Amino acid sequence: MLRSISGIKAGRGSVPSGLSLVSLANSLTQIRTATKKVSGSKTNKNDSAGRRLGPKAYEGNFVKPGQIIMRQRGTKIHPGENVKIGIDHTIYASEPGYVRFYLDPFHPLRKYVGVALKSGVKLPTPHFAPRRRRFGYELIEDPVKAQQEEDHMSRKEYLYQPELKELTIAKENYKQETISNIKQSLQNDFQLQDIDYDVAASRLFNVLQLAKAGQSIESAKKQDIFDFSYNLQLAVQRGEISKEDATAKTSEYISLTQQLEKDVNIDIDGSVYKYLTKEQVASKQEEIIQKLETEFYKLLSKDEKDQVSKLINTPGVFSTEQRSTLTHKFLPDFIPYDVPGSVIENINPETVSKDIVVQRVFDETTRSTRIIGRPQAVFQ
Repeated sequence: MLRSISGIKAGRGSVPSGLSLVSLANSLTQIRTATKKVSGSKTNKNDSAGRRLGPKAYEGNFVKPGQIIMRQRGTKIHPGENVKIGIDHTIYASEPGYVRFYLDPFHPLRKYVGVALKSGVKLPTPHFAPRRRRFGYELIEDPVKAQQEEDHMSRKEYLYQPELKELTIAKENYKQETISNIKQSLQNDFQLQDIDYDVAASRLFNVLQLAKAGQSIESAKKQDIFDFSYNLQLAVQRGEISKEDATAKTSEYISLTQQLEKDVNIDIDGSVYKYLTKEQVASKQEEIIQKLETEFYKLLSKDEKDQVSKLINTPGVFSTEQRSTLTHKFLPDFIPYDVPGSVIENINPETVSKDIVVQRVFDETTRSTRIIGRPQAVFQ
């Protein structure tokens, strides 16, 4: 049944006055009701517990090896000295000491945390200063336990002990043999008066070792004097000798070196030779280079190669770099084409002998290729 707006009943096919079918249809709205029950969401209903991130030890706190200092997500704090970082960015102590939060001048945008081995030490350690090491905090009075602590080593160290002992023995034998040869050379070839041959030979050996490590002979001499004086200062600090004895020994050693330098010097190959002035060195260099260019810039025999090597390695004349340059020029592994005697022109490839290597090269002057022969000695 349709009900009119005024509440009067209307029969089938009859429409109340003042009301049209169009206006009646526009006044009707459709209502939809839910046919399925909706269940509520259970996810994220209860909040998870916090991960307890942040510092676990603060500035100045004493920590033990393995103790956690910082828990974090990402490297908000970077690991510094005497600490390590885990796969979840947890920073923990690797040495016993005191926690220090600091900034590194080489990485000004990073914050670091480290462990200082002593309470009064600040971090970071200066860039060129030696890294501090921990030697222990307690004195072990029991000699048996103390020896066990000194003998304690990792498995890798234990397995390498035989090889390390062999290397130590070989190094000591080389040192004694070299010093003995230097001493014998000083006694037989030079007239040195009022000089201790043992100290002089040891001095020249130290200079030789420093020169082999990359220093020049002159800087090696200065370094040896500094090392000798510094070792005496350490002995004074340990209470082994007095300060006056150390000063006297240093002065005596310096006077010996000054007297020794006037007569002898040592080369990079270990040979002892008579001291040469700068003018004498320059004169010998010019003489040897002129002789090499005039007599030995050619295809050399084995004896001639030995002569060239002897000239280049003349003691006290050329430095290591100069010797390398001269060797590359006059004793190369592959003889250049412009060396006299290294190229044979106008050969027949079919009748060439076995000691001749046939090559096809490009001639830039004629812009064409030509066939030449090269002796086997070129490639040896």
